[in-house]
Amino acid sequence: MFQTSVYVERRAALAEQLKSGLLLFFGNEESPMNYADNTYSFRQDSTFLYYFGIAHPGLVAVIDIDENREIIFGNEMSIDDIVWMGRQQTIQEKANLVGISQLQPFSEVFTHINQAISKNRKIHFLPPYRADNKIKLAQLLNLSVDNLQQAASVLFIKAVAAQRSIKSALEITEIEKAVNHTIDMHLLAMRKTRPGMKEEEVDALIH
Repeated sequence: MFQTSVYVERRAALAEQLKSGLLLFFGNEESPMNYADNTYSFRQDSTFLYYFGIAHPGLVAVIDIDENREIIFGNEMSIDDIVWMGRQQTIQEKANLVGISQLQPFSEVFTHINQAISKNRKIHFLPPYRADNKIKLAQLLNLSVDNLQQAASVLFIKAVAAQRSIKSALEITEIEKAVNHTIDMHLLAMRKTRPGMKEEEVDALIH
C-alpha cells in the first residue's frame, strides 16, 4: 500500500477527467475451490487496488463527483471471523489509510445506487470480468448480464486506461521490486529442481 496522498490524488485526477456522475468500482470476492470456506488465494481487482489500495474481498466503492463524496461499502469481520482468523485490521482502518472516512455496510450500496437511478444520474462502471460481479452489477443497475459490456462507460474506461498507463517513479520502483522477486523465484526453482521431485514441492519452495 502506498501513502494516503497517492490514492487521494489518483481519485481526484480521475474525478477531474469524468467531470460529473457517479463512479462505481467493484472489488473481487473470494473464489471457492470446492466449498465456500476453501478458497483460492485472494486477488483483488487491479483497478480497485489502484484507486483504493485495499486487498479485502467483498468491497464496492463509489466516487460521487457531483456530491464530492467517496464511500466504501463492505462488511466488517463478524465474531466468527475473528475467532477463526484472529483480530485483524478493520476495513474502516484500511479505508482511513487511503483517505476515505465513509464506510457503509455492503447492503447500503443498493440503496445508494437506487437513489442515484431515481434522480436520473449518470452511473459510470467498468466492464466486469468475474461472473459473481456481473450478476451483482446487473441486479444493482437492473440490466441484463448480456448487456453489461455495451452499457459500460467508455469515458470511464478511457480515463482509467490513460491514468494507469503513465507510471510514477514510486510505481516504477515497486514494479522493479516485483520483477526482482520474480527473478529470485525462477532461479530458486531452477537450482532446487531435481529428478524425481514433484511439481508441488517446487511450488512450495517458490511460495
